[in-house]
Amino acid sequence: MRIKEAVNKILYKHRDTLDDFMLVIVDRTCNSGYKYIGFKQIKHIDNYYVYIGKDNEPTTSIPIHRVVRIEKKNGEIVWNRDMGSQ
Repeated sequence: MRIKEAVNKILYKHRDTLDDFMLVIVDRTCNSGYKYIGFKQIKHIDNYYVYIGKDNEPTTSIPIHRVVRIEKKNGEIVWNRDMGSQ
């Protein structure tokens, strides 16, 4: 499953529990090298970018190649790059 399909599946199937899911992206400005984004911040996704932002903020576009995995808050990995092409 590709990242776009995985994100859309969670956005629609788990819309009542989006707080449980996080998008993990590569971010060189963070000490850990990763940034965690809550699924409630995702406005939409296309083949090239994930568009995020809160209600009162402008939308930020994140290149899709920076997404490394989707995790639940309990640490369970829902999707990662290694399983993405299966």
